[in-house]
Amino acid sequence: MSPSPHAGYLVWDSDVDLSIDTRTANIRAFFSALKGGTRDQWLSDFYGKNAPQSRLAEKDNADVIEDILSRHDSWTRHVFRCPLCGRMYVQRKPGGDDFRCYDEEPP
Repeated sequence: MSPSPHAGYLVWDSDVDLSIDTRTANIRAFFSALKGGTRDQWLSDFYGKNAPQSRLAEKDNADVIEDILSRHDSWTRHVFRCPLCGRMYVQRKPGGDDFRCYDEEPP
């Protein structure tokens, strides 16, 4: 699936450090699992118990790090832009289904 030119993510400046700290903690935990020989258990915990084992077996360590970096945390909000009118829709709460609409100022 290719990236959408109409979707993105927003993290408020006040939450950036918290978001980075979460990713850093996950990367450290992954490295610790590699060192301790518990990679498979860590993957199961990170991706969820229902994640297909065949899919997890295909992931190399670089894939896992990329997934950690791109995973949405409790500070990341979805943003969508209407390709027709340019209105922006910003998720009110990370992980929520409620969005606020913002319209462009008239020229």
